[in-house]
Amino acid sequence: MSTQGTARVLGREHVPASGFVTRFRRRWLGPTQPWWGFVFALPMLGLFVCFKFWPMAYAGWLSLTDANLTQHTRHFIGVQNYARLTHDTAFRGALETTAHYVGATIAISMVLGLALALLLNQKVPARGLFRTLIFLPAVVPIIVVPILWQFLFNAYGLVNDALTSLGFPAVNWLLSTQGVVPALVIATAWRLTPLCMVIYLTGLQTIPGELYEAAKVDGANAVRRFRSITAPLLRPTLLVVLVFSITLTVQNFVLALVMTGGGPDSASTTLSLFVYQTGFLGFRMGYASATAIVMLVIIVALTLVSLRAFRPAD
Repeated sequence: MSTQGTARVLGREHVPASGFVTRFRRRWLGPTQPWWGFVFALPMLGLFVCFKFWPMAYAGWLSLTDANLTQHTRHFIGVQNYARLTHDTAFRGALETTAHYVGATIAISMVLGLALALLLNQKVPARGLFRTLIFLPAVVPIIVVPILWQFLFNAYGLVNDALTSLGFPAVNWLLSTQGVVPALVIATAWRLTPLCMVIYLTGLQTIPGELYEAAKVDGANAVRRFRSITAPLLRPTLLVVLVFSITLTVQNFVLALVMTGGGPDSASTTLSLFVYQTGFLGFRMGYASATAIVMLVIIVALTLVSLRAFRPAD
């Protein structure tokens, strides 16, 4: 190759790529990732498209129609289903129940999970055994959980026996409008707390122990060490736990379906259970799809708020 041709090749190598292409490659591909790496991701991408993205897009389309399981035809009606939701008292009741259920469950699970993680992150005797025993509720099949808690919350079950032995009156958990939502919260938190604990433990074990040793030398007590070291460095883990808990609790309808069926008097009907009842029991798939899309928007909005609240400090 001539000297002039070599100079042209070297010149092309040193020409910087366009700003958009460079940012896209660094953000999504990485500086040294070959293009054929996408070939290995195609099977998983195909599964996502078939079983996640396409059903979501189809539900979005159904929400704009009057689709009914008893009819073979459907008509485009625009946003009428969404307009009906604003006047539906049953939907508003399900939305309020979901807010109480999700808020209480997440608060209990995150606080108890963090407390257990902090305790089991210490050098205590039989730490591995305690971690295993506490994590057992998380591996119980989801359909077993409501059946188990139905027996526990029975009028003559172990929960009321424990209350009466402590001097408290028995509670009609599953047949009263005041007790049914707390029963769902307790049952869900029983299974969610161990999952939160494990995620917290993962985050705690990434914090260097030298930081705590230096804080002890400076005279910082346990509360000060938690506020100055643990809490700031655990913010990414808190975000993961919060988003995970939101997604799991908002979509969960098995507990309410099996334990209460939405009763009594629709007091335990959550949004996910409302979608099921409207679509598969009431056959109004268009209206149920609109409710599902609203539930998706709520999850995305709560996730964005969480990302905003726990964003890294500038």
